[in-house]
Amino acid sequence: MNELLALAIEAHGGMQRWQEITRFRIAASITGAIWELKGKPGMLADVVLEGETRDQRLKITPFPWPGRYATWEPYRETIETSDGLLVAERRNPAGSFVGMTRQSPWDDLQVAYFAGEANWNYIVAPFLFARADFRVEEGEPWSEDGQVWRRLLVTYPSAIVAHTREQTYYFDEDGLLRRLDYSVDILGGGPAVHYPSDYRAFDGIMVATRRRVFVRRPDGSAVRDSVSVAIDIADASFT
Repeated sequence: MNELLALAIEAHGGMQRWQEITRFRIAASITGAIWELKGKPGMLADVVLEGETRDQRLKITPFPWPGRYATWEPYRETIETSDGLLVAERRNPAGSFVGMTRQSPWDDLQVAYFAGEANWNYIVAPFLFARADFRVEEGEPWSEDGQVWRRLLVTYPSAIVAHTREQTYYFDEDGLLRRLDYSVDILGGGPAVHYPSDYRAFDGIMVATRRRVFVRRPDGSAVRDSVSVAIDIADASFT
């Protein structure tokens, strides 16, 4: 395994512990300017995310309002009542974003798709990168705010749905993730910089309980006058 990836996995709880886990549950508030832009403010302000660690499956409760929930998988998503009655369904949900611009409004299922894809990938990183179909290599170090972070260049396989195929992860000297650079394909490829912080241990896994995402300038700096996405985690469990 790549030495930097091994350090990062150990810092976030270790591969032995991760292999014992098959599910997660996260209580979170997901806010930020993106939801106002898409005409869906406050929809994810108090939700529970439940999912699997091996496969891309995630449930959002409540969604879009109390008494209903959304399920997300790369090739199918639904909205159902609390007793399991199907309200809405979309197959090939990524196709619904074709032709949209950053300013285009979203429907409820598009909100669920973006939130499901993004948060599943955030929760399972960096453990996911140990899979044989991922390609990782260490890049040049990066200096920011008086710190030097090591950069891991990650190429996602086609089997995993993600913001984009090539992303850069920045780890501190202890191996904790401090920054993440990517573009978001379904938003037209706009560059973003993402800062995880305020780590806490839940069931042996280190979780960033605060995440802030900003537009990224060409020089790599963040446009900090507006938070695109804010994720605040109140509680988490792994089983």
